[in-house]
Amino acid sequence: MKRKLLYLTTIVLSAFTTINAQTTTWDLGNIGWTGPAAGVASGTPVINFAQTFENLTLVPHTSSTTYFGVVEANKPATFSDGFTATSRFKFNGGGSPSGNKPTLRFLTFNVSGPCTIKIWFMGSGESARNLLVTDGTDVFGNYPSANETSTYIETASYTGTGGRRIYIYGTNSFNLYKIVVNGATVTAPSLGVNDFQADAASNVFSNGKLVFVSNVKSDTEVDVYGISGVLVKSFKTGSDTSFDLNTGVYIVKSKSSEGEKTAKVLVN
Repeated sequence: MKRKLLYLTTIVLSAFTTINAQTTTWDLGNIGWTGPAAGVASGTPVINFAQTFENLTLVPHTSSTTYFGVVEANKPATFSDGFTATSRFKFNGGGSPSGNKPTLRFLTFNVSGPCTIKIWFMGSGESARNLLVTDGTDVFGNYPSANETSTYIETASYTGTGGRRIYIYGTNSFNLYKIVVNGATVTAPSLGVNDFQADAASNVFSNGKLVFVSNVKSDTEVDVYGISGVLVKSFKTGSDTSFDLNTGVYIVKSKSSEGEKTAKVLVN
């Protein structure tokens, strides 16, 4: 009885993601993002800095002026299995990978073990683009798309160990509609724009002249250093916060009971 009540509660509370311990669904084509959920002003659903929604983390271009993606009521699609999307999540370019790990414009999440990752997507433009699924080391999904009118449903099988981070990105722009993970529990990675460490809970990223410290779960010490190594700001916070800095490149160190993180941020 308790299990049934918990399952029903999950269905009621989760409009964006459906989770039953082994299945996670992100319906990006029908989520109705209107602005704040995308991290910017209402009515402007453009993703231009790192953030996490229902255990799916979105990481942008390293420049705060170049947007990562946009959710828009454009390119509605009907797929071969009957799934219909009214909107698209449009990637604004490729992931610029280093090896098989993207460095910008990607989606990422952690899995507890072997699983399948099913993706509904469409190309963008007339030239061929590839959608890739990796664990940062190995590629276990590499799917070409012919153009911006053909729809695709592909399933990548991850057979590695648990606690690994999964990356989804493209060789260039493409349109994403839905992701389903089966066989593993999904959790959110701790990730800043320029930091790929998973030890600390807080995220550090910049947007224009502001630096954000988000996902703060306990008292956190924040130290900000100039590129020359000089300490320019130091404070403690127990909640998400932001602060402004002069134009330049900075190293931000955050330390809490969850661990430590160092992120390089650009302020412009």
